[in-house]
Amino acid sequence: MLSTREQILDLGEALIRTRGYHGFSYKDISQNLNIKNAAVHYHFPTKENLGLAIIQRSIDLFEDKEEAWALLSKKEQLLDFINIYQKSKDKKWSCLMGALSSSSDSLPEAMQSKLGDLATYILDRLTLTLKQGLQIGEFNFPEEPRAKAQLIISSLLSSLLLDRVMKEDVFDSIKKSIVQSVISNN
Repeated sequence: MLSTREQILDLGEALIRTRGYHGFSYKDISQNLNIKNAAVHYHFPTKENLGLAIIQRSIDLFEDKEEAWALLSKKEQLLDFINIYQKSKDKKWSCLMGALSSSSDSLPEAMQSKLGDLATYILDRLTLTLKQGLQIGEFNFPEEPRAKAQLIISSLLSSLLLDRVMKEDVFDSIKKSIVQSVISNN
């Protein structure tokens, strides 16, 4: 059984990924979890506290994958990275960065900074995987690894948004294109 705090985090994240940060209130959380509004405030005194905790949890989840990724080939690491976005697609969610970045200018400063930390962490992690994959010949692409990582992340992020807007399966074609554009056929 999840703790009340974890339930609030889960629901808060789901609401951010489906409605955006400004699209829900603590009342939505308390009603949905059948708890008092004061219980939400007990765990997260402000909505900013909740937003920061959700972003930090996402960073922590990526960091937790580091050890498991170290045991995988670079191709498997890339596919597992893409699978993170696949899970969002399966839930009909935007990725957290995409859901928050559309309103980043109106987010509290601490959340803007933490969102930047998340973006940097994800970009650095993917860049390293791509760089190492190129070095060992597992990947083959003409761009610099950082530029390729930016292209992959922006493609995955926007494909989730387009899936929601167009009600089409944009994500799967983008996923296939990314894999074909990176993985060496040697």
